[in-house]
Amino acid sequence: MLRGLTWCLISRTNWSKDERGDYEWVVLRTSRTRQESVSDTRMTEQTRWYYYDRENFKVYQRDVRRSDIGIPLDPAGGGEIRLVDEGRHALADLGRVPLFSMHSADGLCLMEKASLLQLEHFNKSNALSWALTLGLFATPVVYTDREWSQVVGEAYYIQLGPNDKFGWTEPEGKVYQIAANNLDRLKDEIYRVCYLLTQAGGPSIAQSGLSKQRDFAVTQEVLRAYGDWVKESIKRLLGFAIAARKDRIGVDVSGLDEFDLGDFTTEVGDAERLLKLGISSDTLDKQVKKKLAFQYLSDLRQGMKERIGQEIEDGR
Repeated sequence: MLRGLTWCLISRTNWSKDERGDYEWVVLRTSRTRQESVSDTRMTEQTRWYYYDRENFKVYQRDVRRSDIGIPLDPAGGGEIRLVDEGRHALADLGRVPLFSMHSADGLCLMEKASLLQLEHFNKSNALSWALTLGLFATPVVYTDREWSQVVGEAYYIQLGPNDKFGWTEPEGKVYQIAANNLDRLKDEIYRVCYLLTQAGGPSIAQSGLSKQRDFAVTQEVLRAYGDWVKESIKRLLGFAIAARKDRIGVDVSGLDEFDLGDFTTEVGDAERLLKLGISSDTLDKQVKKKLAFQYLSDLRQGMKERIGQEIEDGR
């Protein structure tokens, strides 16, 4: 029988923490909708609640059969909630709830920092587009002192007196220019709060290599902060896994310290000038070439990178 999973949602519904910030207990809920077969358009909505404390876990489940238009097929409108599993979890001996949360610093919550700016940019962009569209459908205006009774349209004509004037309503465009300038400022501010200073400057600003490096320095620091946050979370998770397995090993997580954000053309130019200094070192020459090759071919498999590095070392 063919089974198709339409969607699955996992959420944390309730929890309690101690004075150190560790979970005392937590309840997780998962929801998914499944179609039983291709010929049967009815859906089964399955909801599960996972309860964890420092030692035990319990799993509750409810199944609701719905028609293809979402109407429950059960007489009471939904299935009963039943206990489907319970027992001790993997971290019971450690007195730890098996849920690990990742919390970033306030300065790293980029979506929260940029959300209001993005919403304002979206609303003003839509308003400007709508106003420009309306401006293309100008309304005719007749300036006259006499009574006006003529019909105006594509298939009609109008007759004006010697002192009458005819024109069209058309905006001057001052507010449109202000709105367009404000959209550019909002775009630059969104880049700025997300630490993308180079994009905020715009493509028309010429920058030297040193200036680009200074702009990318802030982005590098932010990415390193993200890397440290991820490494610490992974290290903490692996540490509890080792403790639960009672393995006598240590664990450490490294990497995510350097990020390739610079312009490759600048890197090539700097390497070329370095090699032209005439430093008599075969090791320096090989290391510079390997760095450029690995940076340009960063998406290759590790085995291919090792092969290229060995060929550079052998002088082939």
